[in-house]
Amino acid sequence: MSYLFGFGLLVVAGAVVVLFAMLGELYARSGGMEGAGAPGGGSGTVRLLDGARVGSRPERWPAGLAEVATADLRVVLVFSTSCNSCEKAAGEVGDLADTRDFALLISTIDQERGEDFMTRHELAVLPHHIDVGGEWVAAELGVMTSPSALVFRHGRLVSALLFTDLAALSAAVFPVKEAVGNE
Repeated sequence: MSYLFGFGLLVVAGAVVVLFAMLGELYARSGGMEGAGAPGGGSGTVRLLDGARVGSRPERWPAGLAEVATADLRVVLVFSTSCNSCEKAAGEVGDLADTRDFALLISTIDQERGEDFMTRHELAVLPHHIDVGGEWVAAELGVMTSPSALVFRHGRLVSALLFTDLAALSAAVFPVKEAVGNE
C-alpha cells in the first residue's frame, strides 16, 4: 500500500512540475511577453507575475535559501528542469557580470534531475534549493510559473517577475534594487 501511495505521490509531483513549466512556456510563446516593456526601456521580456504573494514572508525557508531570509536584497531565479526557456536563461547566468545578489530555486520532478540541471549549467556556486514538485515555491509564495524572478528584501517578497531574457531581467531588477535599498 505504501508503494502505491509513493508512486501516486511521484506521479502528482511530476504533473505539478510539468504544469509549472508548461504555464511559463505557453505564456512566453503566446506573446504574453510582447509589448510588456521592461523598466528602463528594455526589450519587453520582463513583466509582473500575477498570483505571487507579493508582500509576504515565507514561514519556512529551505536551508539552501536561508540567507535570502536575512539579505538586504536578493533575487531568486526560479527555473524548471522541464522548461526550454529555463534552459536558455540558466545558460545565461554565467554571463552575468555580478551574481552576488542572485540565488536559485530549481523546480523538478526529482532531486537527481535538479542536481543534473545545476551541474549542466554550472550553477552550484550560487545559493540554491532544489524544490521537488515545486512544493515550497507554490505553497509559500503562490508561484507556479517559470522562468521567474522573485525579489526579496529582508525575507519579504517585494516583486515577482516573469522573464525570457536574463539581461533584460537584470536591467529591470537592479534599478528596483537601488530604489528599494534607498527606502
